[in-house]
Amino acid sequence: MSQPAKRPRQPRMQLAVRREQVLDAALRLLTRHGYGAITMEAISREAQLAKPRVYAAYPGVEPLLLAVLEREGQRALATLAEAMPVCTDDADFDDTLVAAMKNLLTAVTAQPESWRLLLLPADDAPSQVRERSAAAMRFARDKLRTLLEWGRDRRPGLADIDLELLADSLLAVGERAGRQLLTDPEQFSIARYERFARSLLAALAPH
Repeated sequence: MSQPAKRPRQPRMQLAVRREQVLDAALRLLTRHGYGAITMEAISREAQLAKPRVYAAYPGVEPLLLAVLEREGQRALATLAEAMPVCTDDADFDDTLVAAMKNLLTAVTAQPESWRLLLLPADDAPSQVRERSAAAMRFARDKLRTLLEWGRDRRPGLADIDLELLADSLLAVGERAGRQLLTDPEQFSIARYERFARSLLAALAPH
């Protein structure tokens, strides 16, 4: 009597792929339930991986959380860098500023869980979360300051404005916009913010 054919063994998931799967599961739990919900068992269930597989990816909750924060912080910085249009000699300042805003808000909608972690941290978030958020905001402020300095000779009226305070003000509006887009996207849409930005820039034009 012939032996039944053995089922082919599934290839083991590469460690790098498994780590990403574990980090994605942890991020989903964080945004839904906060940091108190993060246990290795909860992540095992969320990722649909056996607990030993989760431990093989990360030895415990603390290094896993640090890896989540590191990854999402790097993603945020990359998004901010990509959101800033190239400031060419023939570019229009108003169009460039509005494009930067739209690009950033589009990125927020494309990666809501990542941005929720930074813009809407849970009450029980560790200090590293706020440090990552602050680093992202400093990076954004520097990019805005560079854009404003480039536009000083292109936009009438900028020459008399304190660019440092203007960059801080624009950043505050951008943070607020990101939070509103995450919590109430129907009322605070990207199109609404674009119209607001265009109207504000038009109102600031010299008469």
